Amino acid sequence: MSDESGSALQERRPSVMDSMKELYMEKSNDQDFNQKVNVALTLVLEFYRVIMGSLLILMVPQKCDDHVCSATENIERTGGLDYAGLALNFATLASMCGLYYIEVKRENKMITYLEVNPEKARDNESVGEALEQLSEEKKKAILMLDKSYCNAGYGSIGLFIVNAVISLLCIMQNYLDSKTLTVLLTNILFMSSKLADVITTVKTDENIFYSAYLKRKVQFNDVDPDKLLDATENSDDQSNDKKDVSENVDVSVSVSTTEA
Repeated sequence: MSDESGSALQERRPSVMDSMKELYMEKSNDQDFNQKVNVALTLVLEFYRVIMGSLLILMVPQKCDDHVCSATENIERTGGLDYAGLALNFATLASMCGLYYIEVKRENKMITYLEVNPEKARDNESVGEALEQLSEEKKKAILMLDKSYCNAGYGSIGLFIVNAVISLLCIMQNYLDSKTLTVLLTNILFMSSKLADVITTVKTDENIFYSAYLKRKVQFNDVDPDKLLDATENSDDQSNDKKDVSENVDVSVSVSTTEA
């Protein structure tokens, strides 16, 4: 008898693979989940672009006496212009890391609170009306992050331009061959394409929110159904109702026990 019950229990228990398959099927249809996975994968590739486009003096081949400069030799330069160039290289790297931090934070906020709805209008006024369905706190959080991203973007662009000019002067003092210019221009263009994308993303009206990571430019133009103001309030009410019912049950059990 025990063998039969054990066998039945084993048949009813789902395997790890079944659980993973069920989870995958559930998440694959979740817009928020798919967008966050895309952001994470894109961000890994973006780090490579930031390093190559910021640390120009270290990454571009240059001549030291009769050989190609090593990274150590590039760092240990003693000229005043070289010091300024290296300082700008690392300042640009720090600036871009700060930009990416704000960018990811903004993107996650957009994915969490907003929705890409092709059936709704995408103009500034229509999206503004949709935002009214959010609580004031969530609406302010979105607008503040979008503004911070805009400021960080313009600051990073200005610093990158200065860094590219000073780095060019430093690198040309130690010109090696055609590879020097090729790598330098490639790295500058590599970073420029990212910064041009930032300008496209932030140079919009107040309520126009473009995604910074989705391959096709996607605009968040509606509120996420889970974050609707009414839905949030109803969820809180249901939670309080469940708490009241639980407390009433506990009181009833306690009274019954006392009477017994």
